[in-house]
Amino acid sequence: MGAEVVVCPADAEPEDPNSYYSRAEQISREIPNAYYLGQNYNLDNSNAHYFTTGPEIWEQTEGKITHFVCCAGTGGTLSGTARYLKEKNPNIRIIGVDAYGSVLKKYWETGILDKNEIYPYRIEGLGKTIIPDNVAFDLIDDFVKVTDRHSAVRARELAAKEGLMVGYSSGAAMEAVYKIKKQLRPDDVVVVLFPDHGSRYLGKIFNDDWMKQQGFYCAPTVEANNPYSYKHIKRIYKVYKRKYGRYLRQTLKI
Repeated sequence: MGAEVVVCPADAEPEDPNSYYSRAEQISREIPNAYYLGQNYNLDNSNAHYFTTGPEIWEQTEGKITHFVCCAGTGGTLSGTARYLKEKNPNIRIIGVDAYGSVLKKYWETGILDKNEIYPYRIEGLGKTIIPDNVAFDLIDDFVKVTDRHSAVRARELAAKEGLMVGYSSGAAMEAVYKIKKQLRPDDVVVVLFPDHGSRYLGKIFNDDWMKQQGFYCAPTVEANNPYSYKHIKRIYKVYKRKYGRYLRQTLKI
């Protein structure tokens, strides 16, 4: 498509000129008519979800929602939605999901940006090594940290058992629900936001070799029933061919 991709070191400090934060700002200044969205600090990010996602969830649950579980990255989706829901019902519990290697949960607990919390992790779109203005910490009732491995396996389970081809961050959000399940009552209405699609992770969490390289456990029962596996699709094809083959040939005259 003609785009130039600028690769930045993942372990660069935010203030480092080579970090993706600094490079994005620099490029926006150098390219005529360019605009740097600044999604971490631009409050239009959270406002967009205050005016859209929040009302949608409130209306579709008919105001019965009791828990909102959402990954914390820039904080826009989590905080904008939470602000609207809390205005409607202050008793709704807002659950933020964070990654091990991110500073957000520790900052929520202590108000301190502890750089000792920072180390590399695999989950994409979740967690931060900075404190974005879009994260409204005062609206968050609980923060749950999830691991790379459990989040990846949970995403694969959603595909295999529920037919939901969602991504890595979505697996993280679902893993957080499992971690708080003992706090939930049978009549609770829990809304979990799945922010990414699984098609973006076919080379990663949905790739057995990648999972093995990371040392992540893959439950055999999940893979055996995976509706997206080649073996499963081939088996379905054979059944349909045997059952409907003659009918199709007669109908289509082939």
